[in-house]
Amino acid sequence: MAECLLDIKKLCTSYDESMVLKEIDLSVYKGEVLCIVGESGSGKSTLIKAICEDKSVRVNEGSVMFKGSHCGHKLLGSSIGLVQQNPEGAFNPLRSFDVQFAETLKSHKREPDKEKLAAIFSTLGLKDTDKLLKMRPYELSGGMNQRMAIAASLLLNPELLLCDEITSALDVSTAIAVVDELLRLRREFGVTIVFVTHNLGIAANIADRVAIMYQGKIVEIGDAKDVLTNPKHEYTKGLLRDVPRLKAM
Repeated sequence: MAECLLDIKKLCTSYDESMVLKEIDLSVYKGEVLCIVGESGSGKSTLIKAICEDKSVRVNEGSVMFKGSHCGHKLLGSSIGLVQQNPEGAFNPLRSFDVQFAETLKSHKREPDKEKLAAIFSTLGLKDTDKLLKMRPYELSGGMNQRMAIAASLLLNPELLLCDEITSALDVSTAIAVVDELLRLRREFGVTIVFVTHNLGIAANIADRVAIMYQGKIVEIGDAKDVLTNPKHEYTKGLLRDVPRLKAM
């Protein structure tokens, strides 16, 4: 049995007085890609915020444990990497990437590793490392900025990478390229990935397991092929009816 990296038990959260997550039970195992799928407002991004102990989310009940310890800002960056939907928001648009990458390392008391960075860039299809590092976010496309955000997250060698709707603003071909690169990262660096998406087609191509969220609950979870070809919950069946061209892996 693979090691359990992330263990969530009976998690209930709210924004002010509005309940969002309701008794979430979820385990994430070392080396897997787990896709959390649901429509807008289902609670997917709130779950990511709760894992990261975002101050906007109030935990009313339950726990989030990473390798037996409570998750939090001390783990975010060093053990847990986060890539958000808007890659530009991860960077100061007017400062070069090399300066921002160096600040990220310094804030976690890490030394620059050019070989590691070159390997990450290569895996992400980023060519001419030195030239890219001298550039600024406003000079790159959304897809390129997303790759740079992933690279920045991987600089600290996280065991777990949280990807929150990172393909939703990208065109189809760029989204497919980013997904392929994430799978290469898993193969080459052994990183465990939690991938939040509303797109079942992407989930079918990247996930080992799929968790379906609806109205703040996980209503179905299991092996990706089983969930996407033989769904048990009516909500999952409805999602699948909306994507008739989805093909099983």
